[in-house]
Order: sequence, then structure tokens, then C-alpha cells
Amino acid sequence: MATFKGRLRASAGFLLRAWRLELWQLLRTPLYIFQCVLLPLIFASLAFYMFRSSTRHTAPINVALSAALMGMWSSTLLGSGNAINRLRWMQILEPLVASPRSTFLVTLPFAIATASLGVYGMGATLLWSGLLFDMPLRIASPLLFVTAVGATVLALGMLGLLMASAFILYPTAQSLANFFEYPVWMLSGMLVPISTLPGPVRAVSYILAPTWGVKALEGAAAGTSGAESAVGMCVLLSAVYIAVTLLLQRRFEWLARSSGTLALQ
Repeated sequence: MATFKGRLRASAGFLLRAWRLELWQLLRTPLYIFQCVLLPLIFASLAFYMFRSSTRHTAPINVALSAALMGMWSSTLLGSGNAINRLRWMQILEPLVASPRSTFLVTLPFAIATASLGVYGMGATLLWSGLLFDMPLRIASPLLFVTAVGATVLALGMLGLLMASAFILYPTAQSLANFFEYPVWMLSGMLVPISTLPGPVRAVSYILAPTWGVKALEGAAAGTSGAESAVGMCVLLSAVYIAVTLLLQRRFEWLARSSGTLALQ
């Protein structure tokens, strides 16, 4: 029992230190600063000007939250993949994969750091929307909103990590990952309501954790029902993503070692 507690404490300490280190590296990279802070502001400005000239009724805070989540997903997808490629370029991916520590624990802080940096972008987007577009900054359920933010960060991070697992096997998978940026925007309800999507496509939306993150944030901000269940779905799907990622990473590690592509740049 003591050994298990010691391992758990060591793993938690490793995750915290790795998260802080990756967050510090991201804060010193202009590309991620643009992705996490400036890009959501651009999205929000475009969305507000578009909806002002439209007859469609959408709550202003929903527009701001959607813009913030779009930027958060972009930064998560880019950061998770680039983190693995960065380890490969520095020629330390092989030693990390060969080490006794699980590769999942090595890559997990990268995804969480890129997603959590998007929280700053969300705050900046809400403040920007309130100052420039006179959007009311009132949150109906502040505690539930904070919980929804945490669940959404976890969901986006785990989905980004799931897609980034392919980078272990395919060094050029970044170009493929960029393809998933716009579809997730569309399918999760960040760009258009899910109700406007065709039936079969709508079914895919419900297995994407960002879909429930959008529902949770918008429900907590507006005070509507269903936000609590949406938070639960975020956590549940994140757990599913973790299980699938563990299986994929082990398989991809074995294939990369067998084919000798783990260190290819």
C-alpha cells in the first residue's frame, strides 16, 4: 500500500512539474500566444459583427464562448502534436519511450498545458467582448461555470492527446491533424448549432467531448438546465479517450520500434 501511494505521489509530482515546464515553454512561444490569446479575439470580433447583421437570435455570451473554444481547440491540436514532434527533433523521444514510465504520463502534460492555456484565452475573449461589444459579463452559475471550464479543458486535452498519439508512429502526422481542426469546430457546435446538422452527422457530434463542453459552458453561463449532465458527459468521454489512448500508444510504440521510425524526423 505504501509503495502504491509512493508511486501515485511521484506520478502526480511528475505531472505537475511537466505541466508547469510545458506551460512555461508555451508562454515563451509567439505562435501559441497568438493561437491562445489573439486568435479567439479575432474569432469573437468576426462573429459579433456577423450576428449584428443577421436576423438569427443568439445570446452574445454564447458567441464569445464559441470563439474562445475554437481558439482553445486550435491550440490544443497544434500543441499536442508539436510537443511529440519536438521531443523527436531533440532526439529524446526514444529514451522517453524506452523509460519505465508510461508514455501516456510523458505526453499527458503537453495536452493539458495547451488546453489550460486556452483558459486565459477564454477569459480574454469574455473581457474583450464585454468591453468592445457591450456583452453582459454576468454568469448565472459561477461555480458550475468553473467546473464546466475544468471539464472542458480535460475533454479537449484528452481528445487532442488521442489524435496526437498517431505522431509517435507517423512523424508527418501534423498535416493530417490540422485537417481535424475545422470538422471539430463544426461537429461540436462551436460554429453552428448541432440541431442544424444532418441526423447521421449529429450522431457523431455526441461522441465528441467538446460538444458537451459547449453545452456545459453555455448552460452554466445562461442558467439553463442540462449543464450538470453535460459536465458529466465531458468527464465520461474523457475517461473513454484515456483508455483508447493508452491502447493506441502501446500499439503505436510497438509498430514504431518494429519499423524503426521512432527517431525519424
